[in-house]
Amino acid sequence: MPKPLITTVGCCTSTTARICITTKGGHAHARLAFRSGDGVFQERTLRLTQPEGSSFFHGTFELDGLAESSTLEYAVSVSGTVEGLPPLEQLSRFESRGRFRLLPPPGHPLRVGLVSCTGDHTVREHGRRHAMWKRLGEVVAAGEVDLLLHVGDQIYADVIRELWQRDDLDDDLTPHHPELMPRLREAFRGLYCDTWQRPEVAAVLGSVPSLMMWDDHDIFDGWGSYDEVTPADRAFFEAARTVFEEMQARHNPPGFSDSYGFGWVCNGVGFLVLDGRTHRSWRDQTIIGRRQWAEVDAWLEAQVSAGLERLFVITGIPPLHAQVAAACKLLEKLGLTSFLGDVRDSWMAPNNSEEMRKLLNRLFEFRKRAPGTEVTLLGGDVHVGTTARLRSRMPAHKRNDSDEPEITQVVSSGIGSEPPDGLVRKVVELGTGSESVDMYQDLFTGRLLELPGNPDGRLLFRRNFAVLELGTSGRWDPDRNLRVRFFAEGLERPIEQTLLAL
Repeated sequence: MPKPLITTVGCCTSTTARICITTKGGHAHARLAFRSGDGVFQERTLRLTQPEGSSFFHGTFELDGLAESSTLEYAVSVSGTVEGLPPLEQLSRFESRGRFRLLPPPGHPLRVGLVSCTGDHTVREHGRRHAMWKRLGEVVAAGEVDLLLHVGDQIYADVIRELWQRDDLDDDLTPHHPELMPRLREAFRGLYCDTWQRPEVAAVLGSVPSLMMWDDHDIFDGWGSYDEVTPADRAFFEAARTVFEEMQARHNPPGFSDSYGFGWVCNGVGFLVLDGRTHRSWRDQTIIGRRQWAEVDAWLEAQVSAGLERLFVITGIPPLHAQVAAACKLLEKLGLTSFLGDVRDSWMAPNNSEEMRKLLNRLFEFRKRAPGTEVTLLGGDVHVGTTARLRSRMPAHKRNDSDEPEITQVVSSGIGSEPPDGLVRKVVELGTGSESVDMYQDLFTGRLLELPGNPDGRLLFRRNFAVLELGTSGRWDPDRNLRVRFFAEGLERPIEQTLLAL
């Protein structure tokens, strides 16, 4: 019974579900058998879509009217013809059925998993690269995660770029090349399959609802943070964007008009997921882009009176990390461009600081206007786990005379990538070791918090993922606190920290 190459669970609610599949080999038709709770098995049959010039097929099953907050069992088979698909009775008895839980009933707090950086292709110990994916699968199977946020670097496409440069294919590559562009898009599709077919990864993707946003390695290292964009660079971006839509964006709620960012409200929690790559330009000093900012403003305005318990703002790259201005200038002077993209990616890098001011100003204004909503930034990218508090010193952000405007930040990175070591680790430690970091002209400051039980203090230098809990036993924390649990390689028990409401 042929199965899809990839099966992933996308955006769900307490009564709806989305199941996305990808296959090839001429399998243009798919049949899904499913049941929610104690119900009987039902079926859906779907004709898959095949992008022009591709050997891959994609399809998405949208299910509604499901038993509220139930466990959904499902099996999918694919075939070249409708007649070749197994009947419902046979498919429903398929031994390796998938299972996932729909979201809790409306009004109940969500338990949110946070994951990024699935792993570089230059990992030294491949046996360890997927160890934390296996651990995440165990946590999901234990019923401890309702929704998983993938906040960047779901693949590492640098390997494609290196191969094309080595074979001199970059020399003639443009976004409209009639022969090379289809090959490049197929290379991206193949890399997604290679990455997501790993048993440890596939087990997670098929067993918990996921939302996804890309970062640089989903395109190539440092996209948007270099001085020049060559025709080959733009071609890689366009190929990556096409395949991102096919493989990642389809998991998400409807997005903004000219980016892949989106805002979504579920169970009293707002998720503002920013696209920091589509419009990123070091030369133009842009990360988010004018239209995305306007749509962010409109979405935030609509949430001021919505009564959200918490607003999660997902930025991929965290606003607060190492102090990078001096490092950026040093790397440029020394010509060490291999690290320059990483440093320039930072919100605190010289050409990005105005974008960071715009972001923080918007979030602190929202905090003031929606005093019942806690605001937390979520990020990945930096290959360490951290928690932090960011403060505004602007009087206009105060709720009252005694208010000290603060928001929290949680970073989980990476689940597969190796943590910094050697000189890079020393630079990170020195850049984050002070009690308070000036983020923008002393108007915004931030400080990393000590992680209880972490041998390295503020910085978790281990492969990790995080689970964010807003309450227990289906009830909100009465004090509106956020419990963060970091599951880290080599540690038997998670590192736990409670971020108090601000």
